Amino acid sequence: MKLIDRIRPLWGKMSYAEIAAKLFTTAESVRKTGRKHGLKPYRINKQNGSAKNEQDRFVKFLSKAKTEKEITGAFGGNAKKLLTGVYAGHTLFTQRNAFNELLYVLLPEVKDDLVIQPRKWKFHVGKDDEGKKQPYLMAQLPDFKGKLEIALLFDVHYGHHAHKLSKFKAYINWILQNPNVYAIIGGDLMENAIDDGRGMSYDQDKNPSSQLNDVVHLLAPIAHKILFAIPGNHEERTYKKTGIEVMEVLAGQLDVPYFSGPVILDVLANSYRWSAHVQHGYGNSQTKGGKMNSASRPKGYTGLIHFFISGHVHDRVCECETMIMQDPVNCRLQYIEQWTVVAPAFLGWEETYAYKAGYRPPAKGGVSIELNDNGTYRAVQT
Repeated sequence: MKLIDRIRPLWGKMSYAEIAAKLFTTAESVRKTGRKHGLKPYRINKQNGSAKNEQDRFVKFLSKAKTEKEITGAFGGNAKKLLTGVYAGHTLFTQRNAFNELLYVLLPEVKDDLVIQPRKWKFHVGKDDEGKKQPYLMAQLPDFKGKLEIALLFDVHYGHHAHKLSKFKAYINWILQNPNVYAIIGGDLMENAIDDGRGMSYDQDKNPSSQLNDVVHLLAPIAHKILFAIPGNHEERTYKKTGIEVMEVLAGQLDVPYFSGPVILDVLANSYRWSAHVQHGYGNSQTKGGKMNSASRPKGYTGLIHFFISGHVHDRVCECETMIMQDPVNCRLQYIEQWTVVAPAFLGWEETYAYKAGYRPPAKGGVSIELNDNGTYRAVQT
């Protein structure tokens, strides 16, 4: 559509600057284009201000349906012109009343307020020789000074009556406000209790559909800083019943890389590479040793990994061990630190299944992955 065809319906109803903003051009271009095609010039400050005030009054007047007679009575000869106008953020609807009279009403446009900021980092997902997706993500992050942190959003259990919303929001705000903080979603983001006869749906304060919608909007401000998302056993509940993976739905809405299970992550920045094996976790061990054994089990079938990250057991564990490797360049041994990390939950204890079963209360605080600009690294309890 030509610029003049887009300007014509707005001419005289908005200032040149307002038209320019709506059409992504300049006020001077609007003015020159209009005059070139014979549109009568108008004074912005007086005439257009009056037109704008009348438009505002018209929008307010038609917030409830009115007949043409009522509109003419209120706006006189300008009624027909106003009925053919364009009103940003509103749509004109027509219907008829019981007397077959036309009714007009201006209603606000329904808009999803979900805004995803552009990603400032790049990623690559591995594929095998046949082009099949592999559980491998390489994230190239911007170079940084000082330290870079990765927050672990595991076992949030949003929707459970004991979910710690203030803690979850504090994490989101921390990630949002700090340019060198990123995040991983590690499963059980939602309580997602379904009606499967176990009675667990009674622990929820909202249904799974509302939970999904809420967490999408809660995480939208930091979606561009989430490296990837994987499901947990609570998301698995819906998949077992329907074949629908709710974490995949969430990741799609937030434009976040998604994997259906454990992931090997390589983070690249400042010419260094840090590797992590990330899984939701499994088991119901009540001892630190049992939890560590489950979290570190991938050591038996992986290569050089700096962090083994897990969740599921609602505890907070950071342990470092040393792996010995040959250094073929310097012809000597190299000592590599390997961290085993169990991420805590965002869930209380009283009146939960853990309380009723006699389990320990969930660990307080948090855990983050810390990467330093000189290539060193560690897991930090917060």
